[in-house]
Amino acid sequence: MKVALFILSLLFFSQPFAEVNRIEYKIKAGYIYNFTKFITWPKNESNSFNICILGHDPFGEIIDPIEKRDVKSKPIRLFRIKTINNIAHCHIVYASDQSNIALAKRGILTISSTYPKLTVGETTEFTQKGGMISFFQYKGKVKLRINLKRLRQSGLKISAKLLEVAEVYEGDSND
Repeated sequence: MKVALFILSLLFFSQPFAEVNRIEYKIKAGYIYNFTKFITWPKNESNSFNICILGHDPFGEIIDPIEKRDVKSKPIRLFRIKTINNIAHCHIVYASDQSNIALAKRGILTISSTYPKLTVGETTEFTQKGGMISFFQYKGKVKLRINLKRLRQSGLKISAKLLEVAEVYEGDSND
């Protein structure tokens, strides 16, 4: 009887959590798309604008409609990649909480190969480790933290409008 009640309670409480999680990732997907409008990349010869999800994909199908859009006349392409060895073609690299640790340890956050990469993560420490933008929760809302120093060092340019809605992390003197 206790087991049956436990299973029923899991089913009952998991639905609201799943819906909250889905809404959170819809908001994050919207932000990622808007980064393409409010951040400027140097001109490059790529045929598409590539958004890469590194490691665990917390979005699932929620982010897929982004491929119906384009950025400066280039179609958006979405890639789900497992290792940092496959990020050369990416304009935006989204690292879930598990994969961003590997990014920081390998120093990928601060390098660019073919063209600069906007690195986006979802832990509060991501920007402190060298990531450019991190999502965090504050009072039940999805907020942004921007590592302005790393972003500018990469050669990317950010709109003041995006900075207005974000918490800016300037970095410490050891960066």
